Amino acid sequence: MNTSSSLLFKLSLLIILFSVTITNQIPWLLIFSLLSLIPFLLNFWLVPGGFAWRKNPMKNYPKLPGPIGWPIFGSIPLMGSIPHRKLAEIASSLGATRLMAFSLGTTRMIISSHPETAKEILCGPAFSDRPVKVSAKILMFERAIGFAPSGEYWKQLRRIAATHMFSPKRILSLEGLRQRLSDEMIKGVFREMREKGIVEMRGILGKGALCNVVESVFGRSLMSLEGEELRVMVEEGYELIGKFNWVDYFNFGFLDFHGVKRRCHKLAERVKGLVGQIIEERRGDGDYSERSDFLSVLLSLPEEDQLSDSDMVAILWSRI
Repeated sequence: MNTSSSLLFKLSLLIILFSVTITNQIPWLLIFSLLSLIPFLLNFWLVPGGFAWRKNPMKNYPKLPGPIGWPIFGSIPLMGSIPHRKLAEIASSLGATRLMAFSLGTTRMIISSHPETAKEILCGPAFSDRPVKVSAKILMFERAIGFAPSGEYWKQLRRIAATHMFSPKRILSLEGLRQRLSDEMIKGVFREMREKGIVEMRGILGKGALCNVVESVFGRSLMSLEGEELRVMVEEGYELIGKFNWVDYFNFGFLDFHGVKRRCHKLAERVKGLVGQIIEERRGDGDYSERSDFLSVLLSLPEEDQLSDSDMVAILWSRI
């Protein structure tokens, strides 16, 4: 709040207190005092970018353009079912395609509709720690590659991923798995066409993708007992991460009307139990040195790169 706004606010309060004491004699003075608050409220709420940007952290830089939005809620009511298109329309109308500020509740947000600027944001260290949904924070244990805080641990994960998990040699070693699953998907298409006359591609593609991920990560078929349990947990995880939750935009636990946080904690415990069990079984088998799945890769890491079981659970789960 700047100095002029502070003085205006204090003056308005003095007028209200004075008018309350004599309201029986001069009722219009109370009305006048309430009206005197309007400039203060407009100055407080109606700022470019909306509610969350009323305290701009970039004091030495020009203010970013952006929609004013609603008081307290910011731009949440403007989002609709296709928020990326709505935001692109707003940025275009304001001429703010390079950078635009907006508010989602008390969370400051920045969006770019310009490819080069977006690239700078994604690669720049200033944006390395971005706000994370409560559901993603819990389900990814704050330890997965895409959700870990910027720092030495994240750099270690990035190095392991680039050198061991996603190297060209590792990806090539899984080509046989991808080819086999592709053949199975094609057979599924022929089978459904022959039996029903129509093909629902969504189900076939979804199952094929999940089979590929589960076998790539754990080296186990989705048809196994653990694979079926993983499928159920993955579906619930996607549902929870995609569910709208007021707590993501206002830090008040009572706003979790759908119990998303409680369900995430329960699912996280199930994930730790099942994935931890798979890790222990593979470690006990001792046959991971010649295998190409990600779990075997993590267990085969050199001593200086070895990770704890809790870290491996987070990394493996985030790959699904």
